[in-house]
Amino acid sequence: MKMHVGTALPADYQVSHEDLAESAATLIAHALLPLFAENMSEELAKANVEGIVTELAYLFDEGEITLGGKTYRPRLAFVDDAGNVLPGVAELTHLHQLAEDPFEIAPEAGITFEAPEFVDE
Repeated sequence: MKMHVGTALPADYQVSHEDLAESAATLIAHALLPLFAENMSEELAKANVEGIVTELAYLFDEGEITLGGKTYRPRLAFVDDAGNVLPGVAELTHLHQLAEDPFEIAPEAGITFEAPEFVDE
């Protein structure tokens, strides 16, 4: 699933993790929705997906893995076309707040989704 945001940005605008985090939650929600919508009403499917997205967001915010006496924390990271990590990944500890209401998209954002194409071999 790909997400396209049509909002125009100033030429000197520097995109950060926080800018993309809310969009990522929306992307995840829209990718999961068809899996649930097959077996239940759209309203119930959206409620289930919102719950999953929220739990995943809390995992990125509060999760920890201790290995070799050191603690590592998962973070949602974004890279640019060149593979460079965008600034702000370590500070993104409030993804659960940014992930609220992933199906409420402001029309002025010009957001569209592109489903993946699967090729049968």
